[in-house]
Amino acid sequence: MARRLVSHVRVSYRASGLALLTVAQLGAVELHQRLASGDHADGIFDRHMRLWVRTLLRLFGVHVRQSPALAPRKGAAARMIVANHRSPIDIAVLLSLFGGQILSRADLSQWPILGRAARKAKTIFVDRDQSASGATAIRQIRRSLQQGATITVFPEGTTFAGDEVRPFRKGAFVGANGLDVEFVPVGLAYEPGTEYVDETFVAHLQRSAARKRTNVAVCMGTPRTTKGRAAELAPLLQQDVQNLVVEARKLLSTRG
Repeated sequence: MARRLVSHVRVSYRASGLALLTVAQLGAVELHQRLASGDHADGIFDRHMRLWVRTLLRLFGVHVRQSPALAPRKGAAARMIVANHRSPIDIAVLLSLFGGQILSRADLSQWPILGRAARKAKTIFVDRDQSASGATAIRQIRRSLQQGATITVFPEGTTFAGDEVRPFRKGAFVGANGLDVEFVPVGLAYEPGTEYVDETFVAHLQRSAARKRTNVAVCMGTPRTTKGRAAELAPLLQQDVQNLVVEARKLLSTRG
């Protein structure tokens, strides 16, 4: 009984904190951008966003083990982070490490509070059931990469349980064709049962908020670059990510 009460209080505290923190951070960044030069607006937002997601990770008891240390860019004008997808927590973890934009499911734009934050973050929305939406997303990816952006994509297309990395869809890579882009493979691993599968987002949020602690391991690989057909990298990056997931699983299993 006492454990259930503690869990209920934890869920209420974290859900309220999520809403209040997001609203406060949005207000702070909008005020900061108004007071600063327009040339610095993107940089201002990126700093506020990283603070927001790092605070959310602490609020929800998410403990990240990372290997190796985050390497600086190797001179490419733009960067695409390519990762497996197991939980909405992936988004906060990768934004905290890399910043930039996310390629995400279209309905996120309509979610209360988080939808507003996602739109403010220049999230690229895609409805995978509509070809027109996919084509629009590819054009948006290309424009952002041409401007030197960092974009995180989950080419499996949705979330899965376990460590098997499913075949990568090539759509996101098409937007990088012919551009100078650094592709950074990333593998993530969670404890079994914490992934987002076969449940609503609200149910998953409640389940995540009820846990005292969520452990996630993140392993980053050697970047790949291309100025040709980026889609040809999809199977190579899939294997890179699969290898990194195996390493992340080992990292998650270590004590300390």
